Amino acid sequence: MKDRMNCMAFCIKFKLLRMNDTKALYVYGDCSENFEGLLELDLEKLISGVTSFDTDMSEVVKVIKLFISDTEYQHKANRAFRKIHKHYKETKEYLSEGGYYA
Repeated sequence: MKDRMNCMAFCIKFKLLRMNDTKALYVYGDCSENFEGLLELDLEKLISGVTSFDTDMSEVVKVIKLFISDTEYQHKANRAFRKIHKHYKETKEYLSEGGYYA
């Protein structure tokens, strides 16, 4: 029972705030909180090869504003990126909103 209590659910929500050419600005946050973070993506550059797949994730997923109370902000932004990137590869469109739950 003690091990079950130590295991916490992981939940991130994100929402497209605005587009600027091929760049997308998203707000994101924990499902239990407000959208505290901002992240910027340019998936067109990544898909087209302008940005190399070897590029560090912190350069691909640019965190503009950190979660106020979170030290794992880049990890959470990367989780949102994975969902957005998968949708973009399939549709060539940015996901307007969504989440990651584990």
